[in-house]
Amino acid sequence: MEPTVSTERREHLRERFAEYIKSKKMRQTPERFAILDRALEQRVHFDIDELYRDIEKEYRVCRATVYNTVELLCECKILRKHYLNENQAAYELYDDRHLHLICMSCGKVKEVHDEGFNEYFEQLKFRQFKPSFISTNIYGLCSQCSRRLNREKRAGESLHTEGEDIEEK
Repeated sequence: MEPTVSTERREHLRERFAEYIKSKKMRQTPERFAILDRALEQRVHFDIDELYRDIEKEYRVCRATVYNTVELLCECKILRKHYLNENQAAYELYDDRHLHLICMSCGKVKEVHDEGFNEYFEQLKFRQFKPSFISTNIYGLCSQCSRRLNREKRAGESLHTEGEDIEEK
């Protein structure tokens, strides 16, 4: 599997995390860095329970440690928390800028990278407000769900039409 983050960038993020933990007067445990490494390996938005199940295969770590470490990773701007579907938090790399296309039927999330979009939002100025980051979610139907709904609609129309042809006695 191809790494999602280059070795050079991974080392930079590990150093940033180490400095952040040190500034908070917290211990730099192997488990915290394993959580960071696994988070950097994720290819899509992930939730903490997925990360926990992945990490517990190799490390004796409690769920609270994973939750707390992910929150630390968000505080030091390595990860970003999103609420893409209902109240379920999803995480991704902080500085990966993109749009989210979210299917309202199946919940699938697709990332779209668009430099024009990024440039436009970077130029926006707001009175008495300095944005930290911009998250854009576009809701609709993915192509699979759209096709399924169209098939269901056509099937329903044909059943309705067939029912009209039957005469009641």
